[in-house]
Order: sequence, then structure tokens, then C-alpha cells
Amino acid sequence: FFFKQKTAYEIPKRDWSSDVCSSDLIKGLFIMTMIAGLHQSAHAEIKYKSTFVGKTDFQSIEWNGGKATVGTLKGVLEIYGSNDAKVPNGQSIQNCVLKSVRVNDTTDIQANCTVTDKDGDAMFSISERKQGDINAGNGGKGKTRYTGGTGKYKGISGGCEYQTRYLPDNWLSVESECVRNY
Repeated sequence: FFFKQKTAYEIPKRDWSSDVCSSDLIKGLFIMTMIAGLHQSAHAEIKYKSTFVGKTDFQSIEWNGGKATVGTLKGVLEIYGSNDAKVPNGQSIQNCVLKSVRVNDTTDIQANCTVTDKDGDAMFSISERKQGDINAGNGGKGKTRYTGGTGKYKGISGGCEYQTRYLPDNWLSVESECVRNY
């Protein structure tokens, strides 16, 4: 058998919409939706909140026309609203070393923290704040970045936005909204 190949001008024009069955379109849309859902779940964000209440032991010196402060924060961190087994709800012990420098109404506060849960697994983080101060009745907003962990927290990434309030008698509280990426 021999077939003569037709040119585009010889092929009759017709309505292509009749060639595409609506069920084929629905199947294609379903497949695209499934692929998009798989892509989103592969890059899941787990959101949760935490509250920290702790005691400080700050020491300050006058420095460069301002004040430099160092010390520790020790207290209890409560995680809630989590549905992620890698960051479970519950209480943990949080220990931080903090450095604060305030000169000419400019604030630079950094805290390196370790959170240890009941299983002995630990999360490591760095919190930074560029507003407010560390005097009772004050505080400010900042950001926390996870830098690693042990046990169930190994490979943790993400962070929190937080609001600190300094209370009388060297107490403070921190409310955070967090996102864990993986």
C-alpha cells in the first residue's frame, strides 16, 4: 500500500473541540491537581505556637555611651497547636545565653538557645531582635532561626516570629508563631 502525504492546505479544516472529549479534560485536570498536591506535600510547612516563661540573670556594664548586657535565660517552653511528631506538643526546658547592646536608641539582641524535651532530644536556635530593650515593662518583636538538633530534631529548619515581654523580678515571657520546613 502506498499513501500520499497531504499538505496542510489539503487537510480539511474542522472543529477540533469535537475531537476532545470532556472526560479527557476532566482526567487531565484531575492529574494536574494530583501532581500539584504531591508537590505541595513534598514541601510541607508545619505551623505551631509556643510560649516561654523564664528567669534571667543579666549583668550589665556601661559601654560606648550605652549599655552592654550578657546573661542566661532559663525556663519552660510549651509547644502547642502542632500536628508534627518531629515537633510534638508539650513542655521542654529552654536554656539560652543572651547578649544585648543598646547604644543611641539602637538595639542589638542575640540569644543562642537549646530546648531539651523529656526524651533528651534537643533543638538549637538563634533568636535576634533589633527593637525594644530588656528592661521590665518593655520587650519587642524578633525572629528565631533553627540551626539544628539531636534525635527527632535532627535536620530541623525553619523558625519563629516572637514577641518578648520583660516582667518584674527578672522574669520574661515570649509568645511565638513558628514554621518548620521539610
